[in-house]
Amino acid sequence: MLFISSTTQMKEETTMGKPVFLDPIDYISGKISRKFRTIYNRRKDSDRRYTQVRDARKSPPTSKEMAQHTKFRTCLIAARERAEDLMNMTQDQAAYNTAKKSAGFKYHTFRGWLTAKAWQYYSDASHSVVWPESL
Repeated sequence: MLFISSTTQMKEETTMGKPVFLDPIDYISGKISRKFRTIYNRRKDSDRRYTQVRDARKSPPTSKEMAQHTKFRTCLIAARERAEDLMNMTQDQAAYNTAKKSAGFKYHTFRGWLTAKAWQYYSDASHSVVWPESL
């Protein structure tokens, strides 16, 4: 996740008669995109800012990583199919709206909530999501 903090003030400094404009950005925190290996960090306790450059992975993924990837992909597909299913849509929307009103609710979207539910109901034995009658 990328976080950019900005200010509205534009500072102007002169160096040898040429104006130098400083960007109105205080700091950048996070990873810019999937292709870049540079990560920008800021420590909140000391307000120190630093940059990390991650090397490209040289080893193949382990079997545990592949199993986790497969589980996550299966849950995403199951959540998408459940969200598009007209038979359960009104029931799921009502359950989502009820859960949204509770304290400590952390999902911002219906699809994210459904993905978490799919992760909860994932069966390792069958490698699929077994949905209950009602969420």
